[in-house]
Amino acid sequence: MRFILLLLLALAVSIALIVFPNIADQALRVEAFGWIFETRQGAFIVALLALLLLLWLLRSFISMLFAGPGMAWRSLRLGSRKRRENKLRDALAQWLDGRGNVNARALKRCRGVLPDWAIDMLQTMIVPAAELPLPAEDQDPLITALAARVATDPQAQNPADTATRKAHLEAWLHVHPGAPLAASRLVDIAEEEGDLLEFINRLEGDWKQGRRSADVVKPRLVRACLKLAGQSPEQSMAFLRKAYRLLPDDPKVLLAYGNGLLDSGDVKTVQRLWNGYLEQHSNDRIARAFLKIQRDDPIRVYRKLERKTASALNPAQRWLRAELAHAAKLDGLAFEQMQALADDCGSAAAWDSLGHWHEELGDFEKAAGCYRQALEKHAVR
Repeated sequence: MRFILLLLLALAVSIALIVFPNIADQALRVEAFGWIFETRQGAFIVALLALLLLLWLLRSFISMLFAGPGMAWRSLRLGSRKRRENKLRDALAQWLDGRGNVNARALKRCRGVLPDWAIDMLQTMIVPAAELPLPAEDQDPLITALAARVATDPQAQNPADTATRKAHLEAWLHVHPGAPLAASRLVDIAEEEGDLLEFINRLEGDWKQGRRSADVVKPRLVRACLKLAGQSPEQSMAFLRKAYRLLPDDPKVLLAYGNGLLDSGDVKTVQRLWNGYLEQHSNDRIARAFLKIQRDDPIRVYRKLERKTASALNPAQRWLRAELAHAAKLDGLAFEQMQALADDCGSAAAWDSLGHWHEELGDFEKAAGCYRQALEKHAVR
């Protein structure tokens, strides 16, 4: 700012001396300590301005000398830095717009505009996910984390194989222990590999850390527990109990858990669970499973259901009541109640049962008509 003011002052004086040449030609005499100095005013003013400029240059040089060579070097490269910055912007715009990959030469010219680690990160971002190499031991942790994030991106068009993605995620967690995104993606890797125990442990860890909601976690945990129950008969009940604790009102879970209890001989618990579920929900699969374990004493359960009116029972309970009546040889009541259910609710299960009963009696024409109605109801559903 001072240099600009000095230049403006010199310009103003020069214009004044040109406009008023008589002033410039006037003699100037200075006497001091026995010395006599005589010159023209114009020459004296120009010499004074030149001296001030020289002093400013000398002061700036001394300041730069004490500040070190870095400041002088940055000052000299100021123009080149702006050009490199513009090249970087063009290169990034080309990559963002999808007009081709940013070449390595364009990024190398940007050194000095950004630190080296930033350039390395940019180079990592433009490499396709499947082509990212595994990190070296001496690699910058930021580069390792970024490479792992790009390589394991679920939206990647050409993802790497499961083993490579897992290695990237493990390297990510090694340099950034506890990284939430890395831990979450390892959950999906464990599921892909079929390591259900590892999957359950990692998914529960995500849930406890608050990285996933219960609505997302519980169905996935239940599916894994049901698969493990089928794969490990000796531990099936432990996994079935876990699934039941997570989703006690899921009919698929309740059926699997009930069948597991039946295998262990706990019939009373199964009756309580399935009957309690049917009192709250209408589900044909639970009703059919409950019917199978009441074949030995159907009249007892039938009497309990008979006390209730049809409006107080849901369709599954009404179907169960009619089937229990049929099993107890109360065929008149069974046909009446099942036909009422079929007419009132259009239940496919009711028409199917009527078809079976007519078939048992040898009335195949009526059985065919009932089966046809059942198929139509299934098609509508």
